[in-house]
Amino acid sequence: MKNDALIIDGLHHKYNKREYSNWILNEINLKIENGELLGLLGPSGCGKTTLLRLIAGFEYPSKGKILLNDREISSRNKIISPEKRNIGMVFQDYALFPHLTVLGNVMFGLKDKKDRSRVDYLLNVVGLENFVGRYPHELSGGQKQRLAIARALAPGTNFILLDEPFCSLDMHVKLKLRSELPNILKGCNASGLMVTHDPEEAMSICDNVAVMNEGKIHQIDTPINLLNNPKTLFVSSFILGNNIIKIQKNGKSYMSCLGEINSSGVLQNENIKSMSISPKFISIKRSESGNANVISKEFLGEFLIYKVTINGNILRVRTDINNLLNNGDKCSLSINKNSYYFLYPGAHKVYI
Repeated sequence: MKNDALIIDGLHHKYNKREYSNWILNEINLKIENGELLGLLGPSGCGKTTLLRLIAGFEYPSKGKILLNDREISSRNKIISPEKRNIGMVFQDYALFPHLTVLGNVMFGLKDKKDRSRVDYLLNVVGLENFVGRYPHELSGGQKQRLAIARALAPGTNFILLDEPFCSLDMHVKLKLRSELPNILKGCNASGLMVTHDPEEAMSICDNVAVMNEGKIHQIDTPINLLNNPKTLFVSSFILGNNIIKIQKNGKSYMSCLGEINSSGVLQNENIKSMSISPKFISIKRSESGNANVISKEFLGEFLIYKVTINGNILRVRTDINNLLNNGDKCSLSINKNSYYFLYPGAHKVYI
């Protein structure tokens, strides 16, 4: 028995078919197991929506193929139409039928309108069993998105695509609904791919996360592994929010704008060019003789985030709210003890 719900093999795509034009997607390979929710994470314009359209069947791939439940659904020479793929779609703007009730929306895609068993089950799972007679305009944002999920799953769908499903919701509703999504999918024995540009959203509920930028997947891993072992500078910056700092070799040591880098065996590699360090691992203090300047600050819960310029670098520093500085203040920066950073290329983790 196959354990993969979706397989994407060597997928390439470009909208401009000329030979010299750039690839929108470049060598995309990924697998989603049965019952898995995979997060597709990346900034705007990285190719997430294009990949979603290819899986849904709205575009032909330029190269490569897509298989769903061991059946080829897309390749350069063959494409199964969207309505025959048995893939559910959930959009950020709900895309509900305004003239149909909750019940009517969920039953819309059913071939056998008389069999309501799955519909009733889904309405109960998403908490809309008492709202079957209401119309979409009579529902809250969270209820509309629950309805969109139920409608996508109703025709017996076991694979679902979610395109930024929570971005239109307020924070309280967003947190509640996204925590419920994995259980909804598991209750329906469904797998899913969720597109988002929010690292916290993907890391909080997805079994695995694929981090994408400029048409390429940089890393596919569990949330914990992404945090502990980011393979590229982009993953380190986008997922962890780390500062990226250039380093230079100076004799047998390496220097950065934060001073000399802790020497270790890995630093004998002369290819090391950059370090990645979390804002929370940099300390900051006011100093008239310091070589850094505060250029902005923001409150972030129990912490302050300072943006600081130092030797041509702009760094983010997280500190206690009692460590008050003003824009323009001179300051000094240093790396905290009992912290760590990553060195690239190679993603070497170095402890202080």
